[in-house]
Amino acid sequence: MAADSPQQSEQAAPWWRRLWQRLHSRFARQIALIAVIVGAIAAAGHFVGGMIGWWHAYEITFGAQEAGKTAASPGRTKAAAPLLSIVVLPFTNAGATEDGWFVENLTNDIVVELSRVPGSSVIGRETAAGYRNREADPREVAKELDVRYVLAGSAERTGDKVRLRVRLLDGETGAQRWAERFDVERAALPALVDDLARKLARAVDVEMVRSAGSAAARLAPEAVHAEDLAMQGWAALYRGLNRKTNEEALALFERAVAMDAGSVRGWGGIAYASSNARRWARSEDDLRRLETAAAQLERLDPGGYYGVLAPGLVAFQRRDWQAALAAGDRMIERFPGHHGGYQLRGPVLVRLGRFEEALADTEKAIALLPNNPDTSNEWRRGFIYFGMRRYAEAAAGLRQVLAKSPTGLAIVFPLAAALARDGRPEEARQVLDEARRHHPDLSTAKVAELQFEGPGEQFIAAREDMLAALREVGLP
Repeated sequence: MAADSPQQSEQAAPWWRRLWQRLHSRFARQIALIAVIVGAIAAAGHFVGGMIGWWHAYEITFGAQEAGKTAASPGRTKAAAPLLSIVVLPFTNAGATEDGWFVENLTNDIVVELSRVPGSSVIGRETAAGYRNREADPREVAKELDVRYVLAGSAERTGDKVRLRVRLLDGETGAQRWAERFDVERAALPALVDDLARKLARAVDVEMVRSAGSAAARLAPEAVHAEDLAMQGWAALYRGLNRKTNEEALALFERAVAMDAGSVRGWGGIAYASSNARRWARSEDDLRRLETAAAQLERLDPGGYYGVLAPGLVAFQRRDWQAALAAGDRMIERFPGHHGGYQLRGPVLVRLGRFEEALADTEKAIALLPNNPDTSNEWRRGFIYFGMRRYAEAAAGLRQVLAKSPTGLAIVFPLAAALARDGRPEEARQVLDEARRHHPDLSTAKVAELQFEGPGEQFIAAREDMLAALREVGLP
């Protein structure tokens, strides 16, 4: 095969090589190389700049839309403050300078007692101290500290007494949710600081639950959480304990745990409401529900208020008096400012016939929660008085309980018996006649339906004396 000519070889070479070959001088070739490099850099810069501009335009167009969606989305707003969150502002001393110690100690003790409330979130007193001597709007305070409630108070000397005023304020609206006034003998202040703090803390606890329950009831269905439902349940019970409110509360508690199986407040409500229901109906279904709730709470809330209370309620319903009493002891040890431990011990001690101890615990439970809608403590005190043959006191106290719960069958029996033993048989018969309007089949056999049983000798003697007195005034 013949070799290619130089002209044919040049034509077969690539265009850039032919161009390079025509640049005869070294300088020309350097200029051409520089031009190529500069052009490549310019092209790369143009590409990168274009990409940056395109991304910037995308951010302006679509990023703003995403940001708008995020801001408008209810699910992405700042989390609401805890349901039972509160700050106790330093109480003001409007009285004598020497009373300042009382105001300071009372404020600190209230903080401590409120922090023991199950599920509460209390701002530390050091943080709250920053608002001392400031005319702060409660709404601004609540916003700054992320709480739902603000407790404010003042103390003023009036003669030999110190007048204490306390107000619970809504952190969202600034509205007053609750107010109370206490007049205390000046000389008694040192001994009363702890009791006043505990009483105030329990009263505030109840009012916070009522307020939170009302607020939760106003939420749109899609905004309701398990904790809201549980709080509504407790608020229903705090309106006044009876079968209707207990059933309403139980339904709300069951919805709460169905929505969130880890709801401690929901399971605690189920345990409490189930114990109430079994007390009235003696249903095995109620007992099984109570035991299920207790098992959940021992897992979810070991050592907590509900985690200790629920097994105690199970023991009481199982008639394991010593286990129930031990549970009450643990509650008092862990939560000394809460009425629950005393309220659990009281009925156990009654059935064991230990009336003096039962009266002391019952009085303590009443003192710690004077506005308790559950009148079982007052009813128990009336029966204890009857068992101790303090018939006039029993009748006076039980009449007050009956005025609060006119259809309460358990109240009628000891009240009528106390009146009969106090020498007022006609009044006893009137009480029984009124009760027959609600319970036409009224008889002494109904006592057994009220689970009025126990092993204590004094208890048995008091129960038999009550039945005898009722038969004496004509109850079959």
